[in-house]
Amino acid sequence: MFLINPTFGQTEVQDLAVVINALTHPDLGITASLSLIDLMEPNERRAVDNQILHFSNEVLQRRRAVGLAIRGHLAYIPTFNLPVTGAPSNGDGIFIFNLEDREIVGEIPIQEGATPQQVAFINDQKMYVTCAGAHEVHVIDIPNRNVTKVFTGFFNKPTGITLLNGKAYVSNPAWEWDPEAGKTTYYQSSVTVIDTATDTVLESIPVSTNAGQILNDGESTVIVKSIGNYNDITGYLVLIDAMTDEITETVKLGFTPGSAALNSEKQLFMQGSWQNPGLLVYDIVAQDWIRDEDDTIANFSNDADAPIGGGLTFAPDGNLYITQPDWGGSGQDYVRVMDVMDASLLQTYHVGPGASILAFAQVISRREDINNDGIVNISDMGLAARFWGDQGPGIIADVNGDEVVNILDLVLISQGL
Repeated sequence: MFLINPTFGQTEVQDLAVVINALTHPDLGITASLSLIDLMEPNERRAVDNQILHFSNEVLQRRRAVGLAIRGHLAYIPTFNLPVTGAPSNGDGIFIFNLEDREIVGEIPIQEGATPQQVAFINDQKMYVTCAGAHEVHVIDIPNRNVTKVFTGFFNKPTGITLLNGKAYVSNPAWEWDPEAGKTTYYQSSVTVIDTATDTVLESIPVSTNAGQILNDGESTVIVKSIGNYNDITGYLVLIDAMTDEITETVKLGFTPGSAALNSEKQLFMQGSWQNPGLLVYDIVAQDWIRDEDDTIANFSNDADAPIGGGLTFAPDGNLYITQPDWGGSGQDYVRVMDVMDASLLQTYHVGPGASILAFAQVISRREDINNDGIVNISDMGLAARFWGDQGPGIIADVNGDEVVNILDLVLISQGL
């Protein structure tokens, strides 16, 4: 029997909210940045490590950070430069940011003009990224950080992506800006379905105008939010059965909706129109409103003066995090935390300019994570095997710190799988 000290491989857990501050404003010298919120720190001011990363030091680049996905303690952030001239984007890529070491550890290049939008992790080896400018979805080899395949011919400005039942569902807003006419033309929106095991496109599902945000209930339903054309066509919710890929319900909203988020009870919280920015609540299972536009959550129950409009993300503990960006650049950017049981305001964090995208991460520093990608898996086992028998201090595969790589280290790694 091998006796292993149970303290090896253990360390303090960090629960973080990762915030993308998306504002770029050359006249004010503002560039897109990243902030971290320590959710275990009770003091709201000390909890925020503000603007620890700027995605560009050159304000005229107008580098956009438009997406965020967390894998282990690595944050993957699609970015691109949007020239003022209206030319295609350049410098397109996905930044990889180590949340533990708080530094950029790599970048996955994407072809110029692709304008990467959202990332979805298929498995430890593969992820998809939607590319609106190129009308494509790119397949990324995660360990090698390169594009291995490009889906093309099935998409029209692909933006959102969600994974369910071995399939990827990609939303296609299908709009085009005509600079000469000074207007936007909207074509037929759709959801493209991809088999993630074989990397093949299965079908395209027509949906309501300007479909963008797409999410799922974790079991059988894909939810598509369409926002219309900001004029005579209003927003819709479209529910798709992930078993048959058929539309089961189309809900007319009668307004242009804002951000939406789904909780563990399968209740969809959604921002209302800009004229009425309160929260609506739709029950996905019952396919009925809990709170409609005539009965919104208009303010916080214990602080009616705190704005409730903004981006929505549910935390693992069930609380709702609401980003409130100040697009004017005057610094009134906040993340507010709501207890949805009584709509009370729990915390307010002051973050960076244009705070609009938020995701959660649990950072656990473990010596079993040999390749430092934030996840203990078979790749760490294979890497450790290369050091088998090596002796001395500072060997990365020496998990238990006894200055020799042997079976004890492999056992520790296997326990972390």
